[in-house]
Amino acid sequence: MAFDSVQIRFRDTITFNSPFASTRVVPFVGSYFEILKSIVEDINTEYFWFFANFMDLKTIDIDYIPEQHEKKQIHVWYNTHPMGGTNKEGNVMLIPTQEFKNQMHDLKYLRDYKDINYHPHDNLYQQLITKSSFKLKDPYMPYEANDSYYSWLYNKDLDMSVIPNFYPSFWEDVKLYTWGKTKDVMLVPKQQDLKQFYDIQRSVHYDLDYDVKPMDIVFISYDEPSAEQRYNKLKERFPRAKWCKGVLGQTLAYITAASMSDTDYFFAVFPKNELADDFDFSFQPDRLRNPCHYIFDCYIPSIDLRYGWGGVILYNKDLVYKTTKPDLDFTMSQAHHSVPLLSAISNCNETPLLAYRSSFREVIKLLQMKPTVESQYRLKKWLALGTGVNAEWLHRGAVAGKAHYETYKDDYTKLMYSYDYEWIKDKLKSSYPAETWD
Repeated sequence: MAFDSVQIRFRDTITFNSPFASTRVVPFVGSYFEILKSIVEDINTEYFWFFANFMDLKTIDIDYIPEQHEKKQIHVWYNTHPMGGTNKEGNVMLIPTQEFKNQMHDLKYLRDYKDINYHPHDNLYQQLITKSSFKLKDPYMPYEANDSYYSWLYNKDLDMSVIPNFYPSFWEDVKLYTWGKTKDVMLVPKQQDLKQFYDIQRSVHYDLDYDVKPMDIVFISYDEPSAEQRYNKLKERFPRAKWCKGVLGQTLAYITAASMSDTDYFFAVFPKNELADDFDFSFQPDRLRNPCHYIFDCYIPSIDLRYGWGGVILYNKDLVYKTTKPDLDFTMSQAHHSVPLLSAISNCNETPLLAYRSSFREVIKLLQMKPTVESQYRLKKWLALGTGVNAEWLHRGAVAGKAHYETYKDDYTKLMYSYDYEWIKDKLKSSYPAETWD
């Protein structure tokens, strides 16, 4: 007796012809379980075959008849060949029609069916899943270029051999599979209009051991008096640190620092800070997030304030290179993400010039932002008279920055003077001519 058969059609996959005389073809939508519930009432035979279009059934016994004790079982054939990827939740099934109807309303998942008979098969062909390496600067790029229903993505710095012998399950809704602490191995479903991998609603994560390449560290200084001392201290703790020094112009300095890095991201460290004791530069960019900069917290003792200003920044090199005409804040001119880890303690009040310049620039940036409760609180702290060495110069710089913004808030060219360290120095000298600055 011939059983009814249903072939599930996946887009953008190789399709094998059905070996059965008459086969109903339905598109894959949602999951096998949802499809089964929608088509089972149309089945006219005691059992029915249910299989994916990317499965070649030439090695399956299509005349299989369950034994008496197997009559209520769902029979599943799954591939065990090392090249194919193993998953017991296979793509070829023989299903008892009435028993499935009896159980389906009480099932949450297909795997919850009372009796499933799994048949391992070492010669069952299923379409191989494309493997593509990605660069940390943009893991999304190879995904966009691939039209397959699933694709393996792995970090280019990893050996392909770390990719597990695994095949996705379609018994439930498609989902994102990830492996390892940094998720450098991913099995990603193709979805329309996907913006980032976090937009995939369902995900499963597995442990996997592999080495992760650390990001470069670049120390960026201009005229800070303690730069050499702090670089040497950083170099002693982290020998991979490099020094970008004396580059005039913030934009050019960051681009120069990026060019010194051999990794897709690099940590930027600044000489007006003392590195937090427990900050170890082990942080890695999030593989599931679109390319962005990562901003770490810094504590400013003189005004008792902690947030991303002045802290270590993990820069995406590609985004740095693209920022040739930044807004008032270079980092925030591109996509960015705040990480609430303390990276440094600020010494921005180390000299009068450093204090004045730091507060002048930050107040202008805060005033230019769309006001929030948070930004207004930070602005209030900067404008208040703080404590400690050169607190008055920190205050004077903040007041001068506020005055500059209020005068030129409609003149973006004038606001961009805050990028020019030499212009700020000249402004300070002219504002306080009686002081000795050199």
